[in-house]
Amino acid sequence: MSKKMDKKYLIGFGVIWVVLMASAFYFCTLKQGFHEDEFYTYYSTARTNGFYVEDGKWMEQETYRNEFVVLPGERFQYGLVKQVQSWDVHPPMYYWVFHTVASLVPGVFSKWIGLSVNLFFHGINLILLTYLSYLVSGRDVKMAYLVTLVFGLSPASMSGVVFIRMYEMLTTFVLLCAVLHIRAVQRPKGETEWEEDLSFAKLLVLMAVVTYVGFLTQYYYFIFLFYMALAFCVYLLWRDRNLYSCLWYGFSQAVAFILAYLTYPSCLGQMFRGQRGAQATENFFDISNTFERVWFFLDLMNSYVFGYLFFVILIVVVSLAVRVRRRGGVTAKEGVKQDGLRFGITFWMLLFAAAGYFLTVSKTALLLGETSNRYQLPVYGIVVFLLLFGCRTLWRQAVALINVKPIIKADKKPGILYRLCPSAVKVLLFIFELIGDLWGWIFTLAIKQKKYMEKLALLFCAAAVVMAYLRVDVVFLYPRAREEVALAREQAAEDIPVVYVYKPGEEWCVWAVADVLMEYDRVYFVSAESEDVITEPAIANADALVAYLPLYDDVKDEEAQNMRIAASCGASEAELQYLYKYCGSWCLTVP
Repeated sequence: MSKKMDKKYLIGFGVIWVVLMASAFYFCTLKQGFHEDEFYTYYSTARTNGFYVEDGKWMEQETYRNEFVVLPGERFQYGLVKQVQSWDVHPPMYYWVFHTVASLVPGVFSKWIGLSVNLFFHGINLILLTYLSYLVSGRDVKMAYLVTLVFGLSPASMSGVVFIRMYEMLTTFVLLCAVLHIRAVQRPKGETEWEEDLSFAKLLVLMAVVTYVGFLTQYYYFIFLFYMALAFCVYLLWRDRNLYSCLWYGFSQAVAFILAYLTYPSCLGQMFRGQRGAQATENFFDISNTFERVWFFLDLMNSYVFGYLFFVILIVVVSLAVRVRRRGGVTAKEGVKQDGLRFGITFWMLLFAAAGYFLTVSKTALLLGETSNRYQLPVYGIVVFLLLFGCRTLWRQAVALINVKPIIKADKKPGILYRLCPSAVKVLLFIFELIGDLWGWIFTLAIKQKKYMEKLALLFCAAAVVMAYLRVDVVFLYPRAREEVALAREQAAEDIPVVYVYKPGEEWCVWAVADVLMEYDRVYFVSAESEDVITEPAIANADALVAYLPLYDDVKDEEAQNMRIAASCGASEAELQYLYKYCGSWCLTVP
């Protein structure tokens, strides 16, 4: 590529990057509320004394708020952050980064603390995804741009940016892992013809560093690494015909994991013995839930990434593959001098790693509706590339073979794999063959109207993005929270007392509505274990009262708590203001 063309493409990518980052920033401005896990991000990185909720005691606004902000005397306390995480189920790297940013603005609670971290890593992710697509596609700049645009504009991508957790950072290290392994495969053995060539030893060091940081960011990194490492080692064994490269690679990765364990000894217990680790293991080995779980995550990806066109693209890819296979030949990309193995193996490695990650996470992750998108976020961009590049490559091969007659031997029998296939699979293959045959006239049109077919492909990708936004919304924005906070602020200005009734053993739920509770001067906490009236004078003598009551499976329990609060202040009317995940807010008035 000439320097002039190189500069042109860099400017083009710069424009795309700015547009995508501006779109991400726009959705960040729309974020009004928080998921309970996002509140935990603030709490676990800025914890002062811990939430020690006492039955029948007031908690002042400052005491409550201090648990979510880094105080001036508590800045850069990485040991405390690590200790708090050891009580939970996650490694500390993301929380260290978050704590660093929060320490730069002590005493401040703002969504922009977490969003700034996400925007930073999202910007890196767009660069890495473009570069990864560029490498694996045989240095096709247009394909790399298209992949980045389709994924970068999708609701799934925007949902990842506005969710203040570690998944954008995890995506960074998953993509880095993929890039480094692809570079190691594409590195010419014994050659120095590439300007950006890295020695194998340097690549091993970089891989170890990425593994160390990625593993301490989120344990799901290990899943992607496992499948990528397996494919990489198979390739090394095939290429070198010895174990030396594999042993050096395994040694470097082992050093990374040992250092990670020494940094955070709680990691093994959290992965295999903790609550989430045990739950994930049970789900993984439960064969009965496989179809339900995989379909659940496929449906999420179909709607939030591909605008309900995923299966359409998949059918196109499979039917093209069947047609190319039947026509009996493949062609190299025009104008590119490439080793078919060198560029072909990287595609299959990436496919193996992404599919392995997707299926394993589908088996182990929590099923939490649309919010479960976060678990598959690291490979969404890779899946977009695999489908678009696979479709484009097979299309070109099929067009090139349009006038090639397949060689069929009269005495040739079906292969053993075909003979062993169930009848249903054979019928399905026959259907795909018919679909492949229908491409014939389309290929003829494609040869005559090549520029229009390219525009049609672009329109199809644009339609996928548009249809996604027409059918689903960006998750984690919580627009209603603006009204909730405004109402709480208004009630606080009127000095209306606030009572929060919590279930014993679920005191942690009090941070699920933290943005609302922080608006009140103080909150009175009482346990739901008792149904006795509250005798606190400020509540008993109030003309109006705001009560946050826990949600129950049995409506009788909920009614009992309503009657308890009403009897405490003599209220005759109760109006439900908002329903939250763990509680409902009521406004009680005294006649």
